[in-house]
Amino acid sequence: MAEENKDLFEKIGVEIGNGKLNIDINKTKEFFNALKDTFENGAKNIQKDIAEGKLDMSENIGIKVDKKNINIDLEKTKVFIESLGHKIENFLTEIEKSVDDMNKK
Repeated sequence: MAEENKDLFEKIGVEIGNGKLNIDINKTKEFFNALKDTFENGAKNIQKDIAEGKLDMSENIGIKVDKKNINIDLEKTKVFIESLGHKIENFLTEIEKSVDDMNKK
């Protein structure tokens, strides 16, 4: 098993070895709760910034919102979305590989 997969499995409470699969439910639940909290906090911060009229993601996403205007740099937004798409594809590929590795064992 690749070292990256081993680290991921360890974080989510999954141990594979000696023909056995052990899942630490508490660790898995803790991991997904932390992930959920991270997303919720990010969404709250973005929502707060929008409400205050000071959302500035122009540097890397190409979107800037203030009290009077919404400015969108379509080229930067396109690049960001393409990059995000590639990251999601890579993440799904890694999950697929991990599942395949588990099936082989």
